[in-house]
Amino acid sequence: MNTTTQQQSRTEITRNNILDAAIELYVAQGVQNTSISTIIDHSGVGRTTFYRYFNDADDVLNQAVVRDFNAVMAEFETQRHEHASLTAQIVEDMVWFIRKLQRGALGLLFSDNSRALYHRLGASLASFAEAGMACSRPTFTRAQKQGRLRPGVTLEKYVDWVTFIVVSVESVQFPMTRDEFRLREMLRDFLVPSLILPQSNRIE
Repeated sequence: MNTTTQQQSRTEITRNNILDAAIELYVAQGVQNTSISTIIDHSGVGRTTFYRYFNDADDVLNQAVVRDFNAVMAEFETQRHEHASLTAQIVEDMVWFIRKLQRGALGLLFSDNSRALYHRLGASLASFAEAGMACSRPTFTRAQKQGRLRPGVTLEKYVDWVTFIVVSVESVQFPMTRDEFRLREMLRDFLVPSLILPQSNRIE
């Protein structure tokens, strides 16, 4: 490993340590109650080092969310399983994505529904839209090739609708959504029919 690579590695480690410390504090005491000074103390870095990586408290918050979104998308590309049934594909992709949104900084998106938090997260909400698009595109394309899309369902509308479902499930946190069977049943009975047409002479 050359000097430049070693320096980049140390830089990434330091940045991630600060982000991890910030997330721990966000979860423990809330985003609004977490100051830059507290993050610096908890991460064990100096103030100068902190400002080498982040502009302000909102920058830390947004970088934490973007980092975890990028990790989820990398996992999706390598772990996504192709199901024989289009219905199963939609349901399982959704369940996978919903479960991944409960970890790390991503859980913060649904822990506080205040406008103040969403205002602070403005810079990283685009990542949420990108993640929704990336997760939806393969299945949308498959449904399109099979001629199964409901009339008027474009990729943008498809993404908007599944994003609405994800946000609703995570924000409201109905007990049924923590039950794997009932969550899949809900998605199969209500989400799937709103996106695709039933396949003739075949039960999925």
